[in-house]
Amino acid sequence: MKIRQTINIFNLATLLSIASYITAQPDTIVIGFGEFESVSVLNSDPNSNPEKTLNQTGFLPNENAASRFLSQATLGYNLSDIQSVTQTGIEDWIDNQLNTPMPYTLVDKVNEYYQYVTSKLGTTEGASDYLLWEYAWWQYHMTSSDALRQRVALALSEILVISEKSQIGGTPYALAGYYDILLQNAFGNYRNILQKVTYHPSMGIYLTYAGNPKTDVASNRYPDENYAREIMQLFTIGLFELNNDGSQKLDNENNAIPTYDNTDIAEFSKIFTGLTFGDGTYFFSGPRSRTSYLLDLNMWENYHEPGIKSLLNNFVVPDRDPIDGNADISDALDNLFNHPNVGPFLSKNLIQRLVTSNPSPAYIDRVAKVFNNNGQGIRGDMGAVVKAILLDPIANSCDSGEDVTFGKLREPFIRYFQINKAFNVSTVSGNYRNVMYQIDERVGQKPLNSNSVFNFFQNDYQPLGPIEQQNLVAPEFQITDSQTLSGWINGIYDWIIDENIADEWDMYSGEPDADYEEDKSILDFTDEVVLTTNDNLHILLDRLNLLLAQGRLSDNTLNIIKETVLKFSGYTAEDRENRAKLAIYLVLSSPEYLINR
Repeated sequence: MKIRQTINIFNLATLLSIASYITAQPDTIVIGFGEFESVSVLNSDPNSNPEKTLNQTGFLPNENAASRFLSQATLGYNLSDIQSVTQTGIEDWIDNQLNTPMPYTLVDKVNEYYQYVTSKLGTTEGASDYLLWEYAWWQYHMTSSDALRQRVALALSEILVISEKSQIGGTPYALAGYYDILLQNAFGNYRNILQKVTYHPSMGIYLTYAGNPKTDVASNRYPDENYAREIMQLFTIGLFELNNDGSQKLDNENNAIPTYDNTDIAEFSKIFTGLTFGDGTYFFSGPRSRTSYLLDLNMWENYHEPGIKSLLNNFVVPDRDPIDGNADISDALDNLFNHPNVGPFLSKNLIQRLVTSNPSPAYIDRVAKVFNNNGQGIRGDMGAVVKAILLDPIANSCDSGEDVTFGKLREPFIRYFQINKAFNVSTVSGNYRNVMYQIDERVGQKPLNSNSVFNFFQNDYQPLGPIEQQNLVAPEFQITDSQTLSGWINGIYDWIIDENIADEWDMYSGEPDADYEEDKSILDFTDEVVLTTNDNLHILLDRLNLLLAQGRLSDNTLNIIKETVLKFSGYTAEDRENRAKLAIYLVLSSPEYLINR
């Protein structure tokens, strides 16, 4: 990966003094492109930062580097997006995205769909409830410009997991409202995310603490421990005590130190008692209607566990009189949020979702320090954390791209999403429908649809073979097998060759197909087709290499694709279109594309 530099000369008195001890052994010293050990940079202008010339932060990316960055920071992008990043630079792009507001919420869009059904039927009865959430998610992501927010929200949805494969399946407000938390707070504070997730009825149902009452020994009834366990294990501190660089702390016998035990789970389970649906008329009522999921869980004090609760690091929640369940929850969330594990635990999780499966301890440590303190004394600033992840030298340096331990298998859903963005999917109406059935059926992944609270894959998953032997991890390989690989290959045939890119279904029972004919998605291969002549075919492959694979396709792979594509004569318009589609199909099937480095 190469990068180019835009040089602004502010002061001719800028001096580079190289103070380097050079041994007698022949050596090569490289200055710039991130290499600046033993180099000091002096400038008579104290307001300038000439060291940026050497540490890469003063460089604008070329198009391959911009594509690589966008593959980390977005769910999908097109050639125009790549060109924009080459002109603005990575940091300015991030800052712009951090300040890009949400245009609307997913709940707003679900409301619109119910209004549409009512306009057709006079009632919402007959609405295809089970797919309105999917339609809202897809419409938002196809039409909104907050690309970084979207990528972070998906990452958070794979950490703070709920799933429609549960009692909340087929309840669009439950899923849309929960996902709105992740979108709205993607750049907010993690403590606030924990608060909102804890009080959201979807989490309350999914992890079974909505309607969770206090202890009743006579009835042999004790608080549900599900959320108490998972908020520690999966959402905040993990299983073992960590150093700030993510490495495990060890006791005197070199054993990992558990962060909590069964007693801690029992104590936290007392905290999450007394919560039930906001519109409930009695404690065990459950949701009264689909809109029950739009209200936070409500505390019923007479069902909340009284007394002290002994939490982590010797913190004790007092025996409040009168009972105040919300105050107890606030104390417990503070106790977890301020645990020293949260910075490295969450930072590693997010780095794995955005950049690389095996981040170095130094990388984790740098990001965790930002979580601990954003530079203004604030802990848990997600915007600062995301920026630190994406601007870290490991994320975008040339050396990382050549490191065989760097990078990750692209999540199959993100691959699918990128097809839509790369080839400028559009509809006549501007409305998009997509149940996302095909992608889920073929590769087992779509938003909020994992099989368990442990996500589609676990972050410490090690496939057998070289990865395990080197004590590395490859989380996405947990859903990669002969079935999902063939599912991907067959899927891209349907999406690219047959141009059946989306699953447009009825929004209510019996909706005429003609009513949403203009909502059907269309991919645009115009720019690719014009490059399919024999003389221009190499330009087409360069374009696809940049757009999809960040320029990482090998000469051998490119030659194989070219030879295969040339088997179509190219004489007719149909031949030229087939050439373009086949080239795209083969790029999306290549190992250099599938592994994002």
